[in-house]
Amino acid sequence: MRPVAFGEALPAGTRLTLLSDDKPDRFFTVIKFWMDATSGVALDLKTGVPTYHVEDEEGRTHLLIHLTIEEKDADRWCLWRPDQAGFDSRSIFEGALIEE
Repeated sequence: MRPVAFGEALPAGTRLTLLSDDKPDRFFTVIKFWMDATSGVALDLKTGVPTYHVEDEEGRTHLLIHLTIEEKDADRWCLWRPDQAGFDSRSIFEGALIEE
């Protein structure tokens, strides 16, 4: 397994594992990838925001947003389900791995 690079276009069907020190690993399958230019402008980023439409093991779909944190030289993965109001600490992950 290897880390997902920032902005990496993962093809549909790719298995993705989200990691965090304070919560269990979560497993997903990529449905679609795109660079969201509108969110990039809203967040005052130089690029678009890498966004993945993913499905969890229970068949629920989510949006997975990959954000870079420049001052910390780190990334964060934000998981959002359309039936939830917003993000909370349970939606933030520190890394993502894919199988090679």
